[in-house]
Amino acid sequence: MARVNFQNNNDSYTPEEAQTKLSSLVKDYLVNKEREKEFKDAASIQNTQIKVMMAELDISEFETDNGKVILSDRKTEDFNEPKLIEFLKSRNIADGIIKTKEYVDFDALESAIYHDKITGDNLKDMESCKDIKVTQVLRISNKK
Repeated sequence: MARVNFQNNNDSYTPEEAQTKLSSLVKDYLVNKEREKEFKDAASIQNTQIKVMMAELDISEFETDNGKVILSDRKTEDFNEPKLIEFLKSRNIADGIIKTKEYVDFDALESAIYHDKITGDNLKDMESCKDIKVTQVLRISNKK
């Protein structure tokens, strides 16, 4: 009977043995995947609790015997499209940038900025069309 060899594995199996091995791997995988979900859920809850406690203590760093925690803010910016559309229209710089559906073609906007079709003052004023989002980031690492 032919034997099957698997990549990264020097073991050789008959087709029946391979199916038994595969069945066992799938069973183990499903158990581990469920455990992974449980651990991920628990870690997510603990992550939130740590952030809340550090905020209440008004600290951004904390050390334990085996770990270090750093809490920082990550700022992301996105344009508020309706606000940006009104801004571009009010400055008469919307041609080719605002499409029929009235969305901002950010490639066209970038090109207009690059080719100085939008003045520095307008560019500065365009900042008012951005939505700023701050996300707390928690980093926990083992001590070395």
